[in-house]
Amino acid sequence: MRISGLLLAGAFAVMTGAAHADALSIPAMGGPITANATPLSFDAGFGNIYVSGAVTGLAQYQSNATHLASGDGSSTLDLDDAWVAIQKTDGLVQFYVQAGLYSFPTAGAHYEQSKDVGSDTFGVVPIAYLKLQLSDSFSVQAGKLPTLVGAELPTTVQNINIERGLLWFQEPLVSRGVQVNYASGAFSLSLSWNDGGYTNVWNTFSGLASYTFGDAGSLALDTSITPGRNLTAGSQIYDLMYSVTSGPWVFAPYLQYQHYDTLKSGGVTIAPSASDWGVGVLGSYAFGPAWSLGGRIEYEDSSGNGGAFIYGPRSSAWSFTVTPTWHKSIYFVRAEASYTTLSDYAKFGPLGLGFGKAGTQSDQARLMLETGIVF
Repeated sequence: MRISGLLLAGAFAVMTGAAHADALSIPAMGGPITANATPLSFDAGFGNIYVSGAVTGLAQYQSNATHLASGDGSSTLDLDDAWVAIQKTDGLVQFYVQAGLYSFPTAGAHYEQSKDVGSDTFGVVPIAYLKLQLSDSFSVQAGKLPTLVGAELPTTVQNINIERGLLWFQEPLVSRGVQVNYASGAFSLSLSWNDGGYTNVWNTFSGLASYTFGDAGSLALDTSITPGRNLTAGSQIYDLMYSVTSGPWVFAPYLQYQHYDTLKSGGVTIAPSASDWGVGVLGSYAFGPAWSLGGRIEYEDSSGNGGAFIYGPRSSAWSFTVTPTWHKSIYFVRAEASYTTLSDYAKFGPLGLGFGKAGTQSDQARLMLETGIVF
């Protein structure tokens, strides 16, 4: 379970009321698009099996396209979500399997179509794990697990915005590993031993602790620490996240810090160290049961001569995103406008790591439209 994303999911559950009290809690829905309150289910003889999922289409227009991936032209049409989740949620032995197409639209990053994302990342089954619910407070799960790091969730329909943000781009997304969870009252803790950025080498420790203060909101701290090995530098990432609901408002700021160690071989420095830090604020306002307006603002800055951040050593960026959403029953339509501007980026003669075909443009604007069903 991605408990950090549940900070937002819980905030939206409070805002949307009890109408969705019987909806499945996994996958978590951290935005105005809520889970189906009456998912398909059947008795398999050893407990109820639930089937849910999403089918969504995406249209995109952007300036200064990089053309670095299958969907990163000036305009794109894509089936960005076509996945099904099958799960058992009660008893000692539980499980969750998610399979199908998915994509990861991200502010300031090139867009890859869903038909290519699976083969380049986590396959047709991105998430699959077995869970032992040993008591009301304690559980163990193993398999392909959603990361414990960050405030935004894996698929588009789970978030306030269509695109994930600059800070999300720095985080691991799915890892193969083992995770233990403990929850008691307002406090919850998850610890995991896994393969970090899907490396198939189990050498990463991840942890997440959160505490709910009632009406005052929730606070969470997460980390993922990977030691160096062979020709891979050690790295650490930390997030401090807060979420609160006040009437129709949801407000969720968070801070992020990431560091890559110096990479040496035989006493020779192969890659220097690098660090980056960022701050993001996510929020939403509900005009009623169907309409809402979400937004996000972020800043990220890097230091050192290594290339931790997407735009190269010592780069920095701002991003702004606004997303109006209409959602009723299993149907939704939403639009999005985002703008990313680079204060600095790496340059190599006539080429760079910015926007445009040559990577020499310092900003990018995007317009998106997404519609579909969450069943």
